Amino acid sequence: MTTGSSITGKFDKIALSLSGGGVRAVGFHLGTISMLNRLGLLEKIEILSTVSGGSMVGLGYALSQAVGRKFQDFFDDYFEFLPTLNIIEELLARMTARVPPSPSGRRDMITSLANVYHTTYFKRYFGQYAGPDGLTFDLLMREPRQGHLKEMIFNATEFKTGSAFRFQVSEYRCLIGNGNVSICMKHARQIRIADIMAASSCIPIGMEPLFFPDDFHWPDDHPVRSNRPSPSRKTCDEVRAAMIRNTDTHQANVALMDGGVYDNQGITSTLLALNRRKTRIREDQRQECGYSLEHRGDPASPQDWANWMSGRVLQGARHQPVKVDSDDLDLLIISDTPVRKASFFPRIPFEQSGDRVAFGRPRPRKKGFRAWIEQISLGTLDKVGWGMIILLVASIYLNFMDLLKLDFFDHPDWFNQAGLVLLQVIIPLIVLLIVGSLLVVFKLVRVRAESSLAHLLPGWVRRPKKYLNKLRVGNLMTMLSLRAGSVSALTSTIYMNRIRGLGYSTAYSRPDLTSRILSNEIFTLQDAPLGADPLHQELAQRLAWPPPAEMQRIVDKASTMATKLWIEQDPGDPMNDLDYLVIGGQCTICYNLMRYLWDECRPQGQFILPETGQLFEAAVGQWQKLVADPSSLLNDRKRNSRLQALNRQAAEAGKARQAAAKAAA
Repeated sequence: MTTGSSITGKFDKIALSLSGGGVRAVGFHLGTISMLNRLGLLEKIEILSTVSGGSMVGLGYALSQAVGRKFQDFFDDYFEFLPTLNIIEELLARMTARVPPSPSGRRDMITSLANVYHTTYFKRYFGQYAGPDGLTFDLLMREPRQGHLKEMIFNATEFKTGSAFRFQVSEYRCLIGNGNVSICMKHARQIRIADIMAASSCIPIGMEPLFFPDDFHWPDDHPVRSNRPSPSRKTCDEVRAAMIRNTDTHQANVALMDGGVYDNQGITSTLLALNRRKTRIREDQRQECGYSLEHRGDPASPQDWANWMSGRVLQGARHQPVKVDSDDLDLLIISDTPVRKASFFPRIPFEQSGDRVAFGRPRPRKKGFRAWIEQISLGTLDKVGWGMIILLVASIYLNFMDLLKLDFFDHPDWFNQAGLVLLQVIIPLIVLLIVGSLLVVFKLVRVRAESSLAHLLPGWVRRPKKYLNKLRVGNLMTMLSLRAGSVSALTSTIYMNRIRGLGYSTAYSRPDLTSRILSNEIFTLQDAPLGADPLHQELAQRLAWPPPAEMQRIVDKASTMATKLWIEQDPGDPMNDLDYLVIGGQCTICYNLMRYLWDECRPQGQFILPETGQLFEAAVGQWQKLVADPSSLLNDRKRNSRLQALNRQAAEAGKARQAAAKAAA
């Protein structure tokens, strides 16, 4: 048990980081903050840092605070639009529409996704609060600021320098971007909220980069009415000119992608916000538009980075010590949704026979046309291709010579004769062109491969063409498949896990932070010890341990859910993915909070303050409800939702119409 003197037992200043993870992150974080709301901790959050799927919840909650919406309305939004949203159809409709989805004229998934966010969520629920420039970042930046959030950071990654690109609001001086690429407050206020969400959730491999500022929607853009960029873009041109001044490479555009590429938990941005609280430098509104503040971004050199992340120096002030105390932060909650897999790569084939599972058992030999194609060598494939070319040329020549003997325009049945021309000459000619083009591409690729290998082989070795000709198509396909699969596993799982570990180690290695961190990982309840544990013994005495099988089933399903952008529901299951995730978030944060209070806030076996003991009892009370019925808290929310009220009103209206029809009859 950590008993550091830095713990006061008060929780008046909380920082919350919401990780990425697609819809898995949206549902889990929604359940997490709904439990924090029940326990009276949500209103104590002052710093909010979000990434990717976490930005959907973070932006929605920040906007709700800024415009004074109730938490229940904010909660209901997700259950109203997410289960009915057909994201694939929405993306395809916008990508294939008459006009492109972006003022830049680009037609791709990420620019379409930005518009999906705008129409299906932000405009639908916050359109009535839009300012003169629409639903822009100004809604969160305007003064006086409503709500309890003092620092809001929505994270993306820029590909010019490989650093975080932060869309942030602070009571102290901060950058929109980073120390290498940034924009002034005037232009930051005009950024569309949906574009911020798209930049933060631009998933690598699955999406294309979102280019700033060209792909963003600016208030004075003329509507795109053709398959070309917007004809007039005054603000966009101003931002482009400012970025040329700001960057050493004079780039007018910078590619933005998912914030998880840099820090999927948003921990770094939280530490940056804590550093700002030490400097307490207010934003200089007289700053010349478009010029960045030096030394206000992430440090450039590895040594400066290590010093800054360890808390030894302030950002932009090299020799001033940093130490987080109760004046800055009482608790840092890291809500994290990594997905667990039995094996990252490869998926090992196995056959199951009864109770015996034999891994790596040889597959039966394939038969048929596909098996023949896989066994053919590249040299044979090349010969077959050129053989087809020769046969097609001969066939076209002979058919054409026969048709020349016919006078089909004077022939009484010239329409059928034209059909013969189509079948015997034109279609074979098209096939000839296709096969010939494929063979030319194949030849160019093979020549390039031979040239590359020739530089690597000794001079006395025969030309590599001999070995390439013996390579089989099936082997080549397997090589390409394994390469693509390993790269995907490396970038999407192994690399992300490594970045995740570095973020946690940075936070936990700081003595001033280690006892203030509450890690809320989605699989915590899967790893909860089943042996003797003082907290579990206490819960067992209250008939609240171990977790019931239904809770374990829900948590297992939530923690193994794939990273995706849509909600699904299995046939016959009364709950959809969002239900599972929200319940999983409620259960997990409730358990983790009890764990933290028990381990960190009872140095002598007693809670430091009566308020801390009361918070623990409140958490135990919510936990007991979840143990009795894991769905109880979600069902309670649904009973009080506007959706339930609308359903009741519709049912009552239907009964009234039936009664009126009977009376009229």
